[in-house]
Amino acid sequence: MTPTVVAPRSPRFSIVIPAQNVDETVVACVERYADAFADSEIILVLYRQADPASDIIERITATKGNVVGLRVPDGVGRGGAVRAGILVGHADIVGYVDSAGSTPPSEMRRLCESMGDNDGVIGSRWLPASKVSGSRPLRLKIASRSYNLLVCLLFGLRYSDTKCDAKVFRRAALDRVMRVVETSNIAFDADILYAMKRLDMRVHEEPISWTEAPDSRLKLLPASLRSFAAVVRLRLHHSFLSGIVPLYDRVFPTNPVRLRDNLRILIINWRDPKHPQAGGAENYLLEQARLWTQWGHHVEWISGGFPGGSSRDSIDSIPIRRVGNFMTVYAGVPFVYLKEFRHRFDVIVDSFNGLPFFSPLFSMKPKVCILYHVHRELFKKHLGGWLGNALAWCEETFVPMIYRKVHFVTISQDTRHEMLAVGIGDSSAGLVRCGVGSELGPGSKSDVPTVLYLGRLKAYKRVDELIEIFANVRKEMPAAVLRIAGTGDALPTLRALVQRLGLGDSVVFEGFVDDARKLELLQGAWVMASLSEIEGWGISVIEANACGTPAVVHDVPGLREAIVHGTSGLIVPDGQDVGAAILRILQDAPLRAALERGSLARAQTFSWEIAAREMLYEMMRAISGLEVRGVDLDRRWTFFGAVGGRNSSSLLDTYSLRQ
Repeated sequence: MTPTVVAPRSPRFSIVIPAQNVDETVVACVERYADAFADSEIILVLYRQADPASDIIERITATKGNVVGLRVPDGVGRGGAVRAGILVGHADIVGYVDSAGSTPPSEMRRLCESMGDNDGVIGSRWLPASKVSGSRPLRLKIASRSYNLLVCLLFGLRYSDTKCDAKVFRRAALDRVMRVVETSNIAFDADILYAMKRLDMRVHEEPISWTEAPDSRLKLLPASLRSFAAVVRLRLHHSFLSGIVPLYDRVFPTNPVRLRDNLRILIINWRDPKHPQAGGAENYLLEQARLWTQWGHHVEWISGGFPGGSSRDSIDSIPIRRVGNFMTVYAGVPFVYLKEFRHRFDVIVDSFNGLPFFSPLFSMKPKVCILYHVHRELFKKHLGGWLGNALAWCEETFVPMIYRKVHFVTISQDTRHEMLAVGIGDSSAGLVRCGVGSELGPGSKSDVPTVLYLGRLKAYKRVDELIEIFANVRKEMPAAVLRIAGTGDALPTLRALVQRLGLGDSVVFEGFVDDARKLELLQGAWVMASLSEIEGWGISVIEANACGTPAVVHDVPGLREAIVHGTSGLIVPDGQDVGAAILRILQDAPLRAALERGSLARAQTFSWEIAAREMLYEMMRAISGLEVRGVDLDRRWTFFGAVGGRNSSSLLDTYSLRQ
């Protein structure tokens, strides 16, 4: 009976064994390594393997407790499999070795123990002291030596064997290197060695004992061409010609799978969070961006300028680049992007506020376009004439044409249905709802009946209708107060309406409020009112719920999804008396108490952590439409890959990262 090997709590070494197919040769190799490295962990990473491999993995791990079995998607390749194993491993010294057993476990242990003060030790089959047994066809020898010569010439490396599958590195060095190594295809070894050279790390080359595996019947010419193309692409990526890499990928596709523990994310939005008229869209992006940066991702923001705002700024360690103003931002962003941003990001978040930035016209990077709600009817109603019709045509015709290959995300089912109705995106569009800040919670209610509006003051928000309704509410409850928090171009009209109705003593315009005052208003209100013609989601309603404040809303897209009628508020169909619903909550204390409890329960189902993870997931779907990618989604190493047609990709597998 085969003895069971128990995984050590603190493994001395992590040995990664990537394998395309699990056969008896691979099983024998893994078992030998498990026995020889009883004080370590052996990480078997399978790629391009059919489902029956699961039985084999279970058989090995059942008897060898120090063996960890991972499966990564087809298309990741050997380099991607190695990288996945490295990220999951726990030891301070990590190595990887071929699955054919060409490197004896004793040799691999010798490399691990000969680290000294080096950052890495790599084996070589071509040093004078190396011992190579078995025969290898001359054509493969020539190809191997030619490849090594090419790598050394292109990258200035001085190793006799860059591709030998016996390499060992310090984890501290790998943690630095993996932030700049992107390639995970056949050029992975060259990429990692070149990265270490650029970071002035010490990598020592050691002679090794090696047993040639039987001829794998490799198709030499196609394999050689793929190797050549992959190495040339890597050289271009690290040169002044890096701008042509996207075109190179289309002409000579090398499947440069990038498995990263972080993403570089560029947000393009017409406003930034410090803009005087920043609203729900800016808060939606900011709350998620804060978490992305905490999880190790890099985020930057391009937006339009405003009086008093500098061209360069930051918020919570997120750099902000302001371009032009409200009128010129859409024209200026492409030029600034091409000059300053085009080489530095993995994915672009194109925020669609009435008009998107038409980023496919100036960037070939993967993109996520966030559409909060469809504007065509608002354009026609509030702008009218040729301008309203032109913008509606642009949204219905020009946007679908330019964005036909872009992955869309929206924040409500209503908006997703309307997007499909006008031909924007397709059924693969993602849904990422708003979250609720952890700082929001119930507090003391106002001593007087208080109705609250919180949001931008725009015509389509119908705040004028709310004021007129409140005039009738005052007739029933003279002590009632309406507080209006926010700014916008409708403010002068609204102030004039309040004076005309004689409500100056009961309607308070709070203007722009900071977070502290916002919390006080949400906690103190007896009811929130939002009568907007349309909303992407109605984030202020959920925020009110989080403070124990129910809401009254019209039965319109977005808002009707935010409220659970009779639980967290009341939904009033257009044409019915909104004032009656507001009065009902203000006057019926038992009902108001029940709605407050329901509001708190409803709000607990939303969080920015969930939204941030889901948006990262959508970004990876956009990226993996062309290739397989992996990313650390908050301490979870997650793989994504294309599974079919346009904009079609899915989560493939997830593994816990080392703690």
